[in-house]
Amino acid sequence: MKVSKVDIEGFSGFPELDETCMRIYEFTARHDEVRAPELPAALKLPDRTVGSAVQSLLALRLLRKVAGDPQRLAVASPAFVGAEVLAPELRRLTERQKSLARLQADLAGLMPFYAESPAGRLRRQAVEPLPDLETVRQVLTDLAAGCRSEVLTSQPGGPRAEEVLNEQVARTDGLLRRGVRMRTLYQHTAQFSPGTVEHVRRVTELGAEVRTVSDAFMRLIVFDGETAVIALRDNSLGAALVQDPSVVDFAVASFERAWAAAVNFPVAYDRGHVISTSSDVKLSIMRLLVEGYGEKFIAGRLGMSLRTCQRHTAEIMQQIGARNRMHAGYLIHAKGLLAQGEG
Repeated sequence: MKVSKVDIEGFSGFPELDETCMRIYEFTARHDEVRAPELPAALKLPDRTVGSAVQSLLALRLLRKVAGDPQRLAVASPAFVGAEVLAPELRRLTERQKSLARLQADLAGLMPFYAESPAGRLRRQAVEPLPDLETVRQVLTDLAAGCRSEVLTSQPGGPRAEEVLNEQVARTDGLLRRGVRMRTLYQHTAQFSPGTVEHVRRVTELGAEVRTVSDAFMRLIVFDGETAVIALRDNSLGAALVQDPSVVDFAVASFERAWAAAVNFPVAYDRGHVISTSSDVKLSIMRLLVEGYGEKFIAGRLGMSLRTCQRHTAEIMQQIGARNRMHAGYLIHAKGLLAQGEG
């Protein structure tokens, strides 16, 4: 095995001291000096493995070549590596950290100039948090006043509170009387609320289109396909005003997918529709049971009370002969009930 010349100057990154390196260093230290060609046989390792490890040890200056015989190797002190090899690298690293810190400070100093540029103002306004209910309602009123062609609204969570419905009456009526198209999505459970039914009856007489769907969807209001008001994370009374075109387009596409799968909101009692809706709700419950969700999560997801969800779950379990929710999930999957319901 021939030992080639290795120079650490300009070296980026250090070789790893693997088990072979350790064995070679230990063997050489015990014997004071060794000849490189004899190492593979002495250590019972392949020539290529030993050669690679020797190069690493030479690069780190843990091995040195004996004067007068380039094939003879001796060990050097690991403390030498710390002083002669690592110390310069640490100095360079320290200087680079200082340089990065200076650049970071310089960049921070430029931020106020960018913030006042047209691009900066546009970016700052692309998503604006609305921290409280009063601010949200004022923004919705302003957006409704300027709306020209269409409003999309999706309101998950089942029945709407009477106070919420009353607050939006003037805003909704003004839009519809100006000829603005309005499409609204509720969850199926909203149609069992007399207050929500009466609200839907009145707005549909003015031209609004209202549909329901079983599963959850995002809370959303979009004006003219240009501005969206969406839920604000960790703040149920706030909202986020979104004007970024890509985000608004995504929100509109999500609404359209849900709208296509929804059915018309019934403003008059229809026994067949009630039965169909109840079946759809139970199908959604079964789907979530198969996925392993508990009743509290399912109730929130489908916009119903926990007690109503428990009643539906009990009926499902009785119909299929399940002992508990886990057994129900197994039987629903095993019997292919989801596929039957969707068919």
